[in-house]
Amino acid sequence: MSISHPTDLPPVVTPADLTDRWRLIAADLLPSSETATDLWVQVLDADGRQRPPFVVVEEVPVLPDRSFADNLAGVLTHLLEEETAGIGTVAFAVVRDAPAGVHAADLSWSAELTAAAAREGVRVLGVHLLVGDELTRIS
Repeated sequence: MSISHPTDLPPVVTPADLTDRWRLIAADLLPSSETATDLWVQVLDADGRQRPPFVVVEEVPVLPDRSFADNLAGVLTHLLEEETAGIGTVAFAVVRDAPAGVHAADLSWSAELTAAAAREGVRVLGVHLLVGDELTRIS
């Protein structure tokens, strides 16, 4: 199913809604590489409506870097100000190739992203892992 316009989709207000949205997005997008780790970011307004832009950071390192996460959180602060008057949330998906299952690096990404967001005052609805067609909520 192709997403015609994300803002026309139902709002994302619960963790289950977020999982459903990532499934929809994953069916519509393919990771940029079969071997690299990507990071997908959704910006949601106060009503849970997806706002532009949908951010794809290609080929992030296997393990997170605090300065990268802090810089990303700073960019997201500005996006939230522009798109939601600062009252929205973000959601992350770590997208990588096999092996399946949640690994220590995935947990590190989740922890680093949520910590950086917290330092900037950015609210995070959740962090998911997408490996092939397996989607797992990490936090």
